[in-house]
Amino acid sequence: MPLTPENRDYCREALPAVSRTFALGIELLREPLRDEIGVAYLICRILDTIEDTTELPAKERAALLDRCATELVLEHKWQDCCRDIEAMFSAAWTALSGDGLHGPDHELCRNATTVLTTFHEFRAGAREAQRVSIREMAEGMAETVRREERGEGLRLDDEEDLKRYCYYVAGTVGKLLCNEWALDRESITPEIKAELDKRAINFGLGLQVTNIIKGVTDDIQRGVAYVPHKLFAAAGIDLQTLIDDPTDPRGREVVAGLADMTLLWLDEALEYTVTIPRSERDIRLFCALPLVFAVRTLARALKTTEVFSESVLKITREEVKQIHAEVEAAIADDTALRNIHQRERTEVVAQIEAARAAAQ
Repeated sequence: MPLTPENRDYCREALPAVSRTFALGIELLREPLRDEIGVAYLICRILDTIEDTTELPAKERAALLDRCATELVLEHKWQDCCRDIEAMFSAAWTALSGDGLHGPDHELCRNATTVLTTFHEFRAGAREAQRVSIREMAEGMAETVRREERGEGLRLDDEEDLKRYCYYVAGTVGKLLCNEWALDRESITPEIKAELDKRAINFGLGLQVTNIIKGVTDDIQRGVAYVPHKLFAAAGIDLQTLIDDPTDPRGREVVAGLADMTLLWLDEALEYTVTIPRSERDIRLFCALPLVFAVRTLARALKTTEVFSESVLKITREEVKQIHAEVEAAIADDTALRNIHQRERTEVVAQIEAARAAAQ
């Protein structure tokens, strides 16, 4: 059945408020993917906000995420779950007089029913394409919050810990996207989908680690640290020291360690993108743009002395326009896309080497 116009319009307006970069790519998709992927992103953002809102008790957040895993995508249970999400964030907003829970992400949670109503208006195949990933994401986020509940804090120890966290928040999205592509486009044959499935998780991991680098400062303020402790130890610095002195050169060595692993995942993201048939320009562009943005952000993080400064890492609107134009012109040309990726990648590698030389 068609989407209710007012619900669809709310979701379209909410999307750029919670993610300018992903909204740019989603708006390029042809219908019905534009709204199906857009609403899926909003659902993921609701789950992520429940996980991240450390002002709320960990026990309550973990329990709510468990309910989301079993109820949000089920035909007859989702409304009660949405009401409880809205009630939690509305009550917290009132209790805190709006302080700290007034941003677009929290506003989205206070409108969970509208978002999920739109999801349940999707064609049945689309709901099925997304259901497993949404459930798995909610389960993984509940597990992460329980670490906080046990007093361990939302802190990661090593690369495997990072991969596990990123799998739940982004690798699952990679799988969801593959299901949607195959559902909507005849060119995504079972053989092509099998190739995409091999790289879907790494596609998500690479983009998520870049988001972690951009969000470190905000995460610290919430008492959260997603950069693995072992990277700080290897650089001979701890997180608090870097917070106190953001220009400490050892910070670049920490980012270099992150960039090393992230580049390999972003290489897989490139292969994922060029596996998509050239005729599917909108899907290719949706995948290629955040890939180039991610590699460019890694280079910026390594060039600056304030490695986790969001204002320094933010790609300017002018850069976004330039990258968009270049990628769009090359989108059906695998060699041209590889050349763009290699140019951006080469800069990251040079900055990794410079960071490590400076640390010696």
